[in-house]
Amino acid sequence: MDEREVCKRELGAAAVCYQAPVESWMRMENQAKRMGSKTVAHAAIETTAGSGGGLANLAIGPVVQCMEAGTLGMPFEVWKTRMGRYRSEGTFQSFANVYRNGGGLKAFWKGTGAKMVESASKGGILMYSKENINAALLASGVSPTMAGLSAGAGGGVCQVLVMGPCTYLVTGAVTGDQSVSTMQRINQTYARAGIKGFYPGGTAIAFRQATNWASRQGFTEAVRERFKILFHGNKDAKLTKWQEVAAGTVGGTLACWNHPFEVARIEMQARGDQGQKSINMLEVFREISKEHGVGGLFKGLVPRVCLGIWQTLFMVTGAKLVKDQLQEAGLL
Repeated sequence: MDEREVCKRELGAAAVCYQAPVESWMRMENQAKRMGSKTVAHAAIETTAGSGGGLANLAIGPVVQCMEAGTLGMPFEVWKTRMGRYRSEGTFQSFANVYRNGGGLKAFWKGTGAKMVESASKGGILMYSKENINAALLASGVSPTMAGLSAGAGGGVCQVLVMGPCTYLVTGAVTGDQSVSTMQRINQTYARAGIKGFYPGGTAIAFRQATNWASRQGFTEAVRERFKILFHGNKDAKLTKWQEVAAGTVGGTLACWNHPFEVARIEMQARGDQGQKSINMLEVFREISKEHGVGGLFKGLVPRVCLGIWQTLFMVTGAKLVKDQLQEAGLL
């Protein structure tokens, strides 16, 4: 059987190698020989396994994502969500209103139950899909930056299925009737619109998640590559833990360019929770721009930057450090 057919059969959609040009294919053949594999497909599979793919990522992802959300992730999420909906409020005014209207500090963890379900599921989905796509692309000769961008985008899109209902419930808890419990909100939504009622803003979530993790993973990898040259003079050098943290911080900050998708998501979900007429993402962009100018599409950017850094440190930098430690201990 032709090598390309073997690759396609064994790796399925992730096997971008069968579409590679001849030059890339030759690089992959050499990689397979160095790894002692019979086929290029086997090389990609072995690389995935060696990078801690599969069950390891399914275990690491939920734990790391829940730790991120349960600490500062949730307060930044609540603050950002309020600003995205109440766009006339300033950054610190919105923060104060969350505290004042929600009954103190506990208001910043409003909707934590739904967020934990989301984090436990989307963390595993992200890590499993992102790391396996990344490993397959690296085995095919793709550069670390481009592999990171593609893997992040693929992993982000895979998260939408579980994120739609969970982010909808969190948005409702922050911007809707404060006296309604999560279970009451679930029952009301299902009675009103069925399963589809939990997915307003699904398009915005898909765009946000794809660009989120493509940017976070891609920018972080690009910064890591430059840090290796800057601090160690060697593109194959190993960064220190603090250099990894710094790379994640820069990557998380740069990844916030896509904030208009987040504002659209919040507006669409808030409308759905309150039973208002649904409008598509482009209509949301036009309406917000008309009412608040282009700046309205970036409301909540400050807490979003903080959240982006926090999530990147956990899900990109933190996950890598955990896997490195496990590999050093011989557990992966």
